[in-house]
Amino acid sequence: MKLPEFLTKLSPVGETLSSVDAGEAFLLGAVADKNAQVCVSTATDALSLWEADYGLQDRSGGDAQKRRLDIRIAIAGGRTLTPAYLTELAATLGGADSAGMTEDFAGYRVCLHAISKNRVPEDTAALERALARLKPAHLSIDVIPVGDLAGTQPRFSALHGGVLMEFRA
Repeated sequence: MKLPEFLTKLSPVGETLSSVDAGEAFLLGAVADKNAQVCVSTATDALSLWEADYGLQDRSGGDAQKRRLDIRIAIAGGRTLTPAYLTELAATLGGADSAGMTEDFAGYRVCLHAISKNRVPEDTAALERALARLKPAHLSIDVIPVGDLAGTQPRFSALHGGVLMEFRA
């Protein structure tokens, strides 16, 4: 509510209004801090509570990003690693726009391609760490970050990239 200036200049009214404004700003900040603890991605002090809720070891003082990743893995639970779920994990934990995979049923091996559209792929360490915890012991999952890049100039329509080959015995 806006009061006239002659009223806000009076001694008890002006000081009261300024202290009310300061108190409101403090409360807004405190509420924003508490609300940030509700979501795993923004929680800081409440990470210990999240870890306790999911039966994880309390790692207070440890790396917050690793703690958040472990909590997200615990939230995901023991779901079966279907192609749809692997695509979801590649998007949420690996930063991929889409995913493709090849499956070798006889060799118990899956090759997950985390595809980033028109950008260089992000670090897939978090995705690999999550898959190592979620996968069954007999299954091997390889994560390959892929950048799906397109040239913007019609004259120079070919992109060139290096190829990394990995040979396994």
